[in-house]
Amino acid sequence: MAVASALIGALVGGGAYLLTRDDGGKPTPVATGTGSPTVSASPSPTRTSASPSPTSTPTPTPTPIPTGVRLTPVQDPKGFTLLVPDGWQRRDDGTSVFYDSPDRTSLIQVFAMGTDTPYQQAVATDSSLAGQSSRFPGYRRLRLERTADGGAELEYSYDLAGTGVRHTVDHILTGPDGAAWAVLVAGPESGWPTPLRDLLRSELTSFCFTGRCP
Repeated sequence: MAVASALIGALVGGGAYLLTRDDGGKPTPVATGTGSPTVSASPSPTRTSASPSPTSTPTPTPTPIPTGVRLTPVQDPKGFTLLVPDGWQRRDDGTSVFYDSPDRTSLIQVFAMGTDTPYQQAVATDSSLAGQSSRFPGYRRLRLERTADGGAELEYSYDLAGTGVRHTVDHILTGPDGAAWAVLVAGPESGWPTPLRDLLRSELTSFCFTGRCP
Protein backbone atom coordinates (compact mmCIF):
# COMPACT_ATOMS: atom_id res chain seq x y z
CA MET A 1 0.00 0.00 0.00
CA ALA A 2 1.30 3.42 -0.79
CA VAL A 3 0.58 6.20 1.59
CA ALA A 4 0.33 9.78 0.70
CA SER A 5 1.37 13.24 1.87
CA ALA A 6 1.07 16.89 3.28
CA LEU A 7 -0.90 19.77 4.88
CA ILE A 8 -3.62 21.38 7.08
CA GLY A 9 -6.59 22.94 8.89
CA ALA A 10 -10.33 23.29 9.79
CA LEU A 11 -11.87 25.08 12.71
CA VAL A 12 -14.97 25.25 14.79
CA GLY A 13 -17.65 26.74 12.59
CA GLY A 14 -15.73 26.23 9.38
CA GLY A 15 -12.30 26.43 7.79
CA ALA A 16 -10.69 27.20 4.49
CA TYR A 17 -7.31 25.88 3.65
CA LEU A 18 -5.18 27.00 0.77
CA LEU A 19 -1.72 28.34 0.60
CA THR A 20 0.33 27.62 -2.50
CA ARG A 21 4.00 26.86 -2.84
CA ASP A 22 5.92 26.13 -6.01
CA ASP A 23 6.75 22.43 -5.91
CA GLY A 24 7.68 21.50 -9.41
CA GLY A 25 4.90 23.64 -10.80
CA LYS A 26 2.19 22.11 -8.59
CA PRO A 27 0.48 24.11 -5.82
CA THR A 28 0.79 22.79 -2.31
CA PRO A 29 -2.21 23.40 -0.06
CA VAL A 30 -1.74 24.51 3.50
CA ALA A 31 -4.59 24.74 5.96
CA THR A 32 -5.49 28.15 7.24
CA GLY A 33 -8.16 29.00 9.75
CA THR A 34 -10.44 31.38 7.93
CA GLY A 35 -13.47 31.34 5.70
CA SER A 36 -16.29 28.88 5.20
CA PRO A 37 -15.74 25.65 3.26
CA THR A 38 -17.61 25.18 0.04
CA VAL A 39 -18.70 21.82 -1.26
CA SER A 40 -17.51 20.87 -4.72
CA ALA A 41 -19.74 19.29 -7.30
CA SER A 42 -17.23 16.46 -7.65
CA PRO A 43 -18.73 12.96 -7.82
CA SER A 44 -19.73 11.62 -4.44
CA PRO A 45 -17.29 9.10 -2.95
CA THR A 46 -18.42 5.51 -2.95
CA ARG A 47 -18.41 3.78 0.38
CA THR A 48 -17.18 0.30 -0.27
CA SER A 49 -18.54 -2.77 1.40
CA ALA A 50 -16.68 -4.03 4.42
CA SER A 51 -17.45 -7.60 3.36
CA PRO A 52 -14.61 -9.48 1.64
CA SER A 53 -14.96 -10.36 -2.01
CA PRO A 54 -14.81 -14.09 -2.66
CA THR A 55 -12.20 -13.53 -5.35
CA SER A 56 -10.01 -10.86 -3.76
CA THR A 57 -8.27 -9.89 -0.57
CA PRO A 58 -10.81 -8.61 1.99
CA THR A 59 -11.39 -4.86 2.24
CA PRO A 60 -10.48 -3.53 5.71
CA THR A 61 -13.39 -4.01 8.12
CA PRO A 62 -14.83 -0.80 9.65
CA THR A 63 -12.78 -0.17 12.75
CA PRO A 64 -13.98 1.52 15.93
CA ILE A 65 -11.88 4.41 17.27
CA PRO A 66 -11.82 5.63 20.88
CA THR A 67 -14.55 8.22 20.33
CA GLY A 68 -17.00 5.47 19.41
CA VAL A 69 -17.08 6.60 15.76
CA ARG A 70 -16.67 3.81 13.23
CA LEU A 71 -14.41 3.91 10.19
CA THR A 72 -15.68 2.78 6.80
CA PRO A 73 -13.59 2.21 3.63
CA VAL A 74 -14.33 4.91 1.05
CA GLN A 75 -13.22 4.79 -2.59
CA ASP A 76 -12.63 8.45 -3.40
CA PRO A 77 -13.22 9.77 -6.96
CA LYS A 78 -9.71 11.24 -6.90
CA GLY A 79 -8.21 7.75 -7.16
CA PHE A 80 -7.53 6.49 -3.67
CA THR A 81 -9.20 4.55 -0.89
CA LEU A 82 -9.10 5.44 2.79
CA LEU A 83 -11.03 4.88 5.99
CA VAL A 84 -13.46 7.67 6.85
CA PRO A 85 -15.24 8.09 10.19
CA ASP A 86 -18.99 7.71 9.81
CA GLY A 87 -20.67 11.11 9.55
CA TRP A 88 -17.63 12.95 8.19
CA GLN A 89 -18.34 14.89 5.00
CA ARG A 90 -16.26 15.06 1.84
CA ARG A 91 -15.13 18.40 0.42
CA ASP A 92 -13.04 18.92 -2.73
CA ASP A 93 -11.41 22.30 -3.37
CA GLY A 94 -9.82 21.16 -6.63
CA THR A 95 -6.38 20.68 -5.10
CA SER A 96 -7.11 18.76 -1.91
CA VAL A 97 -9.76 16.33 -0.79
CA PHE A 98 -11.00 16.89 2.76
CA TYR A 99 -13.16 14.80 5.04
CA ASP A 100 -14.50 17.08 7.77
CA SER A 101 -15.89 16.04 11.14
CA PRO A 102 -19.53 17.05 11.77
CA ASP A 103 -18.46 19.87 14.11
CA ARG A 104 -15.75 21.02 11.65
CA THR A 105 -13.04 20.84 14.30
CA SER A 106 -11.13 17.89 12.83
CA LEU A 107 -10.28 16.71 9.34
CA ILE A 108 -8.47 14.32 7.06
CA GLN A 109 -6.78 15.93 4.04
CA VAL A 110 -5.21 14.21 1.01
CA PHE A 111 -3.38 15.88 -1.87
CA ALA A 112 -0.56 15.46 -4.37
CA MET A 113 2.61 17.50 -3.96
CA GLY A 114 5.64 18.07 -6.18
CA THR A 115 8.32 15.67 -7.31
CA ASP A 116 10.81 16.36 -4.53
CA THR A 117 11.39 13.60 -2.01
CA PRO A 118 8.95 13.34 0.91
CA TYR A 119 11.59 14.63 3.32
CA GLN A 120 12.37 17.62 1.09
CA GLN A 121 8.65 18.33 0.88
CA ALA A 122 8.35 18.17 4.67
CA VAL A 123 11.28 20.56 5.15
CA ALA A 124 9.85 23.01 2.61
CA THR A 125 6.42 22.83 4.24
CA ASP A 126 7.88 23.54 7.67
CA SER A 127 9.74 26.56 6.32
CA SER A 128 6.64 27.85 4.53
CA LEU A 129 4.42 27.57 7.59
CA ALA A 130 6.99 29.16 9.87
CA GLY A 131 7.16 32.15 7.52
CA GLN A 132 3.39 32.70 7.51
CA SER A 133 2.95 34.09 11.01
CA SER A 134 -0.21 35.98 10.12
CA ARG A 135 -1.91 32.82 8.86
CA PHE A 136 -0.33 30.37 11.29
CA PRO A 137 0.23 32.38 14.48
CA GLY A 138 2.30 30.65 17.10
CA TYR A 139 3.47 28.01 14.64
CA ARG A 140 5.47 25.34 16.45
CA ARG A 141 7.25 22.46 14.76
CA LEU A 142 6.97 19.49 17.08
CA ARG A 143 8.66 16.85 14.97
CA LEU A 144 10.14 16.50 11.48
CA GLU A 145 11.65 13.16 10.56
CA ARG A 146 12.03 10.45 7.96
CA THR A 147 9.78 7.43 8.43
CA ALA A 148 10.44 3.72 8.12
CA ASP A 149 8.29 3.43 4.98
CA GLY A 150 10.57 5.80 3.05
CA GLY A 151 8.42 8.86 3.66
CA ALA A 152 8.54 11.77 6.06
CA GLU A 153 6.35 13.20 8.77
CA LEU A 154 5.89 16.77 9.96
CA GLU A 155 4.03 17.30 13.22
CA TYR A 156 3.19 20.83 14.28
CA SER A 157 0.67 23.07 16.02
CA TYR A 158 -0.47 26.66 15.76
CA ASP A 159 -2.99 28.98 17.38
CA LEU A 160 -6.47 29.53 16.02
CA ALA A 161 -8.18 32.69 17.20
CA GLY A 162 -11.11 31.86 19.43
CA THR A 163 -10.66 28.10 19.13
CA GLY A 164 -7.38 27.27 20.84
CA VAL A 165 -4.49 25.23 19.49
CA ARG A 166 -4.73 23.13 16.33
CA HIS A 167 -2.50 20.04 16.21
CA THR A 168 -1.57 18.50 12.85
CA VAL A 169 0.42 15.54 11.58
CA ASP A 170 1.32 15.60 7.89
CA HIS A 171 2.52 12.24 6.58
CA ILE A 172 4.24 12.40 3.18
CA LEU A 173 5.03 9.45 0.93
CA THR A 174 5.85 8.78 -2.69
CA GLY A 175 2.88 7.73 -4.82
CA PRO A 176 2.92 5.28 -7.73
CA ASP A 177 3.35 8.20 -10.15
CA GLY A 178 6.60 9.19 -8.44
CA ALA A 179 5.11 12.35 -6.94
CA ALA A 180 4.90 13.01 -3.23
CA TRP A 181 1.46 12.71 -1.66
CA ALA A 182 0.24 13.89 1.72
CA VAL A 183 -2.17 12.27 4.14
CA LEU A 184 -2.85 14.74 6.93
CA VAL A 185 -4.93 14.59 10.10
CA ALA A 186 -5.66 17.75 12.07
CA GLY A 187 -7.81 18.63 15.06
CA PRO A 188 -7.92 20.30 18.47
CA GLU A 189 -4.91 19.89 20.73
CA SER A 190 -7.20 18.12 23.19
CA GLY A 191 -7.67 15.30 20.65
CA TRP A 192 -4.01 14.26 20.88
CA PRO A 193 -2.48 11.82 21.42
CA THR A 194 -5.83 10.05 21.05
CA PRO A 195 -8.26 9.74 19.37
CA LEU A 196 -6.68 11.69 16.50
CA ARG A 197 -3.42 9.76 16.77
CA ASP A 198 -5.35 6.52 16.42
CA LEU A 199 -7.23 7.95 13.44
CA LEU A 200 -3.93 8.80 11.76
CA ARG A 201 -2.63 5.27 12.32
CA SER A 202 -5.80 3.87 10.78
CA GLU A 203 -5.40 6.13 7.73
CA LEU A 204 -1.79 5.18 7.19
CA THR A 205 -2.46 1.45 7.38
CA SER A 206 -5.47 1.60 5.05
CA PHE A 207 -4.64 4.27 2.45
CA CYS A 208 -4.02 2.95 -1.05
CA PHE A 209 -4.31 4.08 -4.67
CA THR A 210 -7.00 2.78 -6.98
CA GLY A 211 -5.75 -0.30 -8.81
CA ARG A 212 -3.10 -0.92 -6.17
CA CYS A 213 -5.26 -1.73 -3.17
CA PRO A 214 -5.20 -5.25 -1.69
